[in-house]
Amino acid sequence: MTGSNESAPDDSRKVRVELEFEDLQEHSHFEVEAGDLDAIMRAAHGKPNFEEARVFERDKEETLIGIGNRRAISIMVHRCRHVTVQVNYDGDTKSREFSPAITLLRVLQWAVSKHGFNLDDNAAAKANLMLPSADQPLPKDAMLGTYVKHPGCSLTLDLTLKDFTNG
Repeated sequence: MTGSNESAPDDSRKVRVELEFEDLQEHSHFEVEAGDLDAIMRAAHGKPNFEEARVFERDKEETLIGIGNRRAISIMVHRCRHVTVQVNYDGDTKSREFSPAITLLRVLQWAVSKHGFNLDDNAAAKANLMLPSADQPLPKDAMLGTYVKHPGCSLTLDLTLKDFTNG
C-alpha cells in the first residue's frame, strides 16, 4: 500500500520543459507528465529540419535519455553531436569539443583552467568569452549551441580580461 501512495504523486506530476533549437531565437515552453520523455522527443523532432536532431539537457555532454524526478528541464535541440570550440587568447589558440548544450560558463571554466590557458585566479575572475569583433561578452548562462548552426558544428571565441562592469 505504501508503494502505491508514493507512486501516485509522481504519475500525476507535471514537468515544465523549455526547448531551445540550435541557433533559432524562439524557445518552446510546455508541460509534460512526469517521465513522459516521448512527449519531449515529439516536440523536439516536430520542428521542420530537426526530425533527426539530437536532444541534450542543459550543461550535459550526452544526449537525453530520461527526465527523472525533475519539476523542470531545459533542453537544447541541435543537429550537431559535438561543437568544436576554438578559443583565442594572447596570440594562442586552444581547441576542444563540447556538447551543444554546454553553457558558455563551462567553456570559460575550461579555457581559464590548466587544460586551457592556465590563467591565475585573479585573471580567471576577470575572464569572459566573446565572438570575434564583438564589443560585449557572451552571456555565461547561454548554451553553446545557440551560437552554432549545422552543418558547421564549430565556433571561434576570443577570451578577454577586459572589464565590462562600467559599461
